Amino acid sequence: MIALIAASAAVAAKPPPLPSRELLLADQAAFGALTADGLELADELWWKPQLGFYAARPDGGGPEPVAYLWWTFPLFEAKAAAALATPTPANKAALNDFAARAEKYWDPTAGGGVGAYSSSYNARYTGNPYFDDNGWWGIAYMDAYAATKNTRWLKDATRGLTFIDRYGWDAKGGGGIWWDFGREKKTSESLAAGTLIAAKLYAATRTSKYLAIAKKYIAWAEAHTLNPRQGNLYGRNAADDTVMDYVEGMMISAQVSLCTSTKQTRYCTRAQQLAEASLEQFPILADWAPETDVIYLRGLLDLYAKDRNPRWYAVVYANARAARDNARDDDGLWSRKWNGDWASPQGTLYTHAATVQLFAWLAGATPPDV
Repeated sequence: MIALIAASAAVAAKPPPLPSRELLLADQAAFGALTADGLELADELWWKPQLGFYAARPDGGGPEPVAYLWWTFPLFEAKAAAALATPTPANKAALNDFAARAEKYWDPTAGGGVGAYSSSYNARYTGNPYFDDNGWWGIAYMDAYAATKNTRWLKDATRGLTFIDRYGWDAKGGGGIWWDFGREKKTSESLAAGTLIAAKLYAATRTSKYLAIAKKYIAWAEAHTLNPRQGNLYGRNAADDTVMDYVEGMMISAQVSLCTSTKQTRYCTRAQQLAEASLEQFPILADWAPETDVIYLRGLLDLYAKDRNPRWYAVVYANARAARDNARDDDGLWSRKWNGDWASPQGTLYTHAATVQLFAWLAGATPPDV
């Protein structure tokens, strides 16, 4: 267990109190059952055998026959989280199958031939790839590796990070990561995702270049994006100080990973500072969108796994309870936001899968003693 940060930090909002450990354990099992049910529904309704992958909507509608990469990322993560929580041969096989098929988002002709993960499935000459797409796939492949120890997924994560660092990092213009290969604006989404991949690759391989990349990205974010009006959270870029919960979540996860692998407690301290400030700036019951909010909440769970502070767990638990009570539609799908409002657009894979992912992460997290 690591020491808590100094009490002089801003007082963050308090999540609802946790119930008894007996109830928490019962809910943990219930979240596992909801995960299995939700994944089964996703495979039943969104999987399209004729396409070899998943559609954006159960009726096959959407902007493209196969869902965009960002739209399938929550399902990739849900399958990884399920395999981590319940490491059965069936769950690992399902994850390995998804990860193998997900390689078809790689377009060797993207970016004028440099190669990158594209937003479109099994496509060529897709133009300017997005650095955040490569970040999402890198994160998911690292989680797939964590669950299966299949080194093939390490290679897939590495090529996402390589694309980000080689072509996204603005080496000539003072640093930062571009939004896409067109290099018109920089964003912290791509930077945070790259930081997390690099931190996890270092933890998995102990290859020094990954540690150097993670440090480089963090140093740039600390120097150029901090928003002092909002607890020194990371803003979107050097010119836009908008803070976004899922960016903070990825940076929390990255700092926790670095704290564990390097044994330098300053990374844990920074993760705790980010979590404290996030609880102050974002609603306890997240209300942006399930597919983004779940990334933030996963960061809190990663920190909880390290410092065992029940407050981080309590925030995630409160959101999962709200989702369980409010997010299911009359057809049994998780089509609503966690406050019960309809997500827009309706019927998308990513809304359903993001809530299933939330349940899966909690199914794999040991509840605190209360």
